[in-house]
Amino acid sequence: MTLTIGIPRIESQKMKIFPDPKAHRNADDRVFIVDIYRGLLGRDPDEVGMYHFTNMLKNASLDRVGLIKAILSSGEYKSRVTGNAQDNGDEPQGCRRSEAEAIFARFQKHQGAGRPGFITNFLGGLTDVKFVPGIDSLSGAVEGYPIPGNFHGETLEWVGTLRSVRDAHDSFTMLELGAGWAPWCVIGYLAAKQCGIERIKVIGVEGDAGHVKFMRETFAANGIEPDVGEAIFGVVGVADGDALFPKANDASRVYGGLAAFSDAERVTGAFADFTKHLAPLVEALEHVPCFSLATLMRDFQQVDLIHCDIQGAEGNLFANIIGLISAKVKRVVIGTHSFEVDRHLACVFPRNGWDLEGITACVMRDEGRPVIVRDGVQVWRNARF
Repeated sequence: MTLTIGIPRIESQKMKIFPDPKAHRNADDRVFIVDIYRGLLGRDPDEVGMYHFTNMLKNASLDRVGLIKAILSSGEYKSRVTGNAQDNGDEPQGCRRSEAEAIFARFQKHQGAGRPGFITNFLGGLTDVKFVPGIDSLSGAVEGYPIPGNFHGETLEWVGTLRSVRDAHDSFTMLELGAGWAPWCVIGYLAAKQCGIERIKVIGVEGDAGHVKFMRETFAANGIEPDVGEAIFGVVGVADGDALFPKANDASRVYGGLAAFSDAERVTGAFADFTKHLAPLVEALEHVPCFSLATLMRDFQQVDLIHCDIQGAEGNLFANIIGLISAKVKRVVIGTHSFEVDRHLACVFPRNGWDLEGITACVMRDEGRPVIVRDGVQVWRNARF
């Protein structure tokens, strides 16, 4: 969960790709090429590019994973993600407004007034304004469709989450990793209730104890009973054990915390940078439980959705457990936090039988070291289901 403190609305300039969900592995290569160009480069392919890539795919000198890697490695892509992308205002970039609205329209829109002290999303979900400084001016507000997004997420994440509900049948199960106050669990729960699904389980995993408290309050405010909504204190990792996590003085002011799984990670890299720059807001570094996805999913034969925002650990996590989630998980929505993670996951998933539904480019800035400006997002659907 990454938030910009003190800004009531987070505007999006992320580059998105939202291919037609019907255009999967056996679709025409030209459709795939157009989708990749529009999503990652923000334009249609030129005649030379189309001819070049179509022939390479046809002759098997390049596969679709290789095409994505080629675009991600291009000078045009690198120039675009350094902040030169154009902001299209209220239009969801890379996703047709009509496409998003068609999915949102399948759910009943909240009618009536909002609730003082809370923001109400279009499904009727409530978020306490005390969770994030700067949004108290929105107390009592009722949001419309999240295009290009709302204060904690964008259209791509919403559409991926709601599609997972529409694809569910007589039950709906989801995990939110790096959950914060678990807004996506609430969205999944309310959407599933609207679809008449009776067996619902939503699980949030969060390493900050203050955020876990927020999560439980959120579940209570939205009518999610303890046997339906589970708030787990801890982090997710490749194996069970423990990890170091920064404990905030004031949980409402610190989001984007990440775990250190070794002594080396504690003193170098993103964890060290985070704790150094936010030292006045961090009370202590504490040992917290670490759960593997195998442990978190052991009681479920199938999981409809994993929503993941774990601040840079997502590349290593999914690469190591791709076999497990390929057997059990229908869809993932992943926040990404570096170019390397963007590229890595864009290779891992299609090689293991997953279809791309949406991708946003992570945006970085060079300040003597790589600094993330905006998270990326990737949405993958498991073709086995």
